[in-house]
Amino acid sequence: MTKASPFFTSLKDLFAFLELPEPAVQVANSRFSFLVSRHFASKIEKKNPNDPLLREILPTEAENLIVEGFSDDPVGDAESELEPGILQKYQGRMLIEPTFSCSLHCRFCFRRAEPRKSLGDFLSRFRARLNSSPDIQEVIFSGGDPLMLPRANFDALVATILESAQVKTIRIHTRTPVTFPQVLDAADKNSLFSILKNAAQKKKVVLVAHVDHPHELDKKSAEIFRELSQAGITLLNQSALLQGVNDSAEILTELSFKLFDQGVLPYYLHQLDHATGVAHFEVSDARALQLLQEIRNALPGYLVPRLVREIAGEKSKTPI
Repeated sequence: MTKASPFFTSLKDLFAFLELPEPAVQVANSRFSFLVSRHFASKIEKKNPNDPLLREILPTEAENLIVEGFSDDPVGDAESELEPGILQKYQGRMLIEPTFSCSLHCRFCFRRAEPRKSLGDFLSRFRARLNSSPDIQEVIFSGGDPLMLPRANFDALVATILESAQVKTIRIHTRTPVTFPQVLDAADKNSLFSILKNAAQKKKVVLVAHVDHPHELDKKSAEIFRELSQAGITLLNQSALLQGVNDSAEILTELSFKLFDQGVLPYYLHQLDHATGVAHFEVSDARALQLLQEIRNALPGYLVPRLVREIAGEKSKTPI
């Protein structure tokens, strides 16, 4: 028997799994394919076409709308790129994109139209760039999803950082705890968990999860976060504020409490990056500020995420 793929790459197959009528033909942006892990799909309510998790990953014709102010590079990655996959956006920090692979194609992704340049010998180029940049104190892994790298590739990149006396902190931005948790399964010797655990014994390691809705959190994410915390890794979360997904004070409040129950502190609540094809997810600044006040009234201060926007060319996130 052929082993089932851990991913859905066909809307028809996903809808069959969710016991929904076969979807109408969607003429979504062809530059950004459909992909969702079976683990994430298992958390979408069956027979519910309006499930908020489904909205996060469902291609629609709205992606083809041309909206003023929305562009292919909304956060200025191209201007910050030193060479393919290596960016200098923030003082003392180097941001690397060692892979374009993800476990989920979020339809609001700000890098959905990013050119897929050849990364070539990324490890050698990264090592050379790091060795020639004595001011770098933090390396930020982004992507794609860096935890979708093959184990050997990820291990080699982390080992390079561990050899660098100047780097104090390794930061990992990832969706995998809620989309593809097997890559961090502490019981699996082939997972990336042991690499991060070893790194945390030598450097500060921060893992920034991306969870938008409380239904994304489950027993498996709680297990993953518990193991990471016990390994000495700081756990934070950032969410994107999305119309039809989490644009209510009740949902955002529940998300903060549930994250905290799993040992994760809310960090950022991002206003939507204005990428081509994502305008249908936008929540106005006025509504966002109203939501922030409502959740501030409902939460202890340490569970209130900072409402921010990333502006191309700015040296930090901009508070709203």
